[in-house]
Amino acid sequence: MKIKAEKNYRVIILAGIFSCCFYLLIEFYFTQGRMGVPLDDTWIHFQFADNFAKGHFFQYNIGEPAAGTTSPLYVIILGTVSLVIPNFILSSVLISSVFYLLCCLITYKISLIIFKSKDSSLHFLSGYNLTPEFFSLLVSLLTIFAGRFAWSGLSGMETTIFTFFCLAGVLYYLKDTKNNKFTLTPTLLLALASVTRPEGFLLYSIYIVLIYLNCFKVKDFKVTYSKLIISLILFASITLPYFIFSYSLSGNFLPNTFRGQGGSFTFIPDLHYLSIALTFFLRDNFITGFFFILAALYYFYNIKKYFNEQKYMNIIFMWIIFLPLISSIVIPNWRHHVRYLIPLIPFLNIAAVYYLAILLNSKYFINFKKSYFTSRSITLSFLMISFIYYIVFAIELGKNTDNINNQQVKLGSWVRDNVSSDETIAVNDIGAIKFISRNRILDLEGLVTPEILRYRTYQWKDNLDSTFYLLKKNNVSYIIIYDEWFKEFLEKFGNELTLVTSARLEDNTICGGDEMKVYKTNFKNKKD
Repeated sequence: MKIKAEKNYRVIILAGIFSCCFYLLIEFYFTQGRMGVPLDDTWIHFQFADNFAKGHFFQYNIGEPAAGTTSPLYVIILGTVSLVIPNFILSSVLISSVFYLLCCLITYKISLIIFKSKDSSLHFLSGYNLTPEFFSLLVSLLTIFAGRFAWSGLSGMETTIFTFFCLAGVLYYLKDTKNNKFTLTPTLLLALASVTRPEGFLLYSIYIVLIYLNCFKVKDFKVTYSKLIISLILFASITLPYFIFSYSLSGNFLPNTFRGQGGSFTFIPDLHYLSIALTFFLRDNFITGFFFILAALYYFYNIKKYFNEQKYMNIIFMWIIFLPLISSIVIPNWRHHVRYLIPLIPFLNIAAVYYLAILLNSKYFINFKKSYFTSRSITLSFLMISFIYYIVFAIELGKNTDNINNQQVKLGSWVRDNVSSDETIAVNDIGAIKFISRNRILDLEGLVTPEILRYRTYQWKDNLDSTFYLLKKNNVSYIIIYDEWFKEFLEKFGNELTLVTSARLEDNTICGGDEMKVYKTNFKNKKD
């Protein structure tokens, strides 16, 4: 059995490497060999990481500290790797693709624990000649060939790093559950997840609730409870410093990114957001998406059994269900292919295949010939569906990257070649334009210029006046924006601006607008 497991690891690695190479070839084709990254957000990390590597910790404009990223650990990782691989496109894509492979490998390990458990729902496996290793490999292959997950693996973003730490935390939690013990390893891993993406706080909260409930079922209650307190202290010591840093700059514990993207707290879930999220999961693979829905219903119907006997799936189901629900309340943001829920894909695949195992063992399938359900037939039927959107997102990677190259990268190069390096520019997409030009910038969306976020709490007229005054006060020479984002501002102050150039996309697949315009300001020498 060990030989088969080792063989499966090789299959996963080879399939993952093939996937990365295939996606890169598609990107090469659509960008005419220019390559790049599919999001301006990736370029934002380039700037933070470059400054970090040079000793300017969490500064976007040098000398101006800013809590403008929700991924502080990724800034540290990327900045460190850049000391060895100074090409940020190469280093970022290498990091995200390596963690993409690691995610698929660790998904296999988690699946093995689940499918080899004493769970009575899974005793059928030998009867169908379908081993735990087969089901675990199926989950990993579904993850490798999930189009959005592969896209994130070549995006140069923090998504796969966050997913890895989430998976690793769950893996060691399951190991602790299996061995009936409590260690601090899951806490450490989930803390690292939380300083990679803030959604990690939710997963850690789920973990703590499950551990707390289990405390009452063990003999050494006091010892376990003490370890729980130590876990909370360890988690806080890793995650709180960045929030304290944010508070020291803006008077708000949440990073500017949260408020800049419209984050808020409500009590009513955004049903439109949830429907979009579900649609994307069904598009990834409608079989796994449908099986996940059935699995969730089955889980709630048998929830007492899962909390009393079969504990392995609790954290997985609660994570998959609560992340979209909480996101719909806090920050229902479905941009970039609903990328903030992409980390759920490996867990959703585990849940879907887990339900397949239960279904095959049910009375409804007892009269079916077991020869119908071979490892080959199951694998082909599942993966063929995945390949539809796997190809779609390979093309998306190429088109998205080409969009960023032809708009943000193009205008960043224009600023570098046409604007003096000591001049300040104002932009609404701060990534590539800042990184390429190196000019000081004002961020009109507030990620690294938090004054903008404060202005949004004013009445609209005062907001416009304050923004205009900020531009004048900082001697902004050029404004680079999407007109549709700033209609009121242009209506009121457009006579103070002169259109210089623009970058228009014929087929916009990822950018915030079809045309980004560069305006020369005419108010530098005017009196306030």
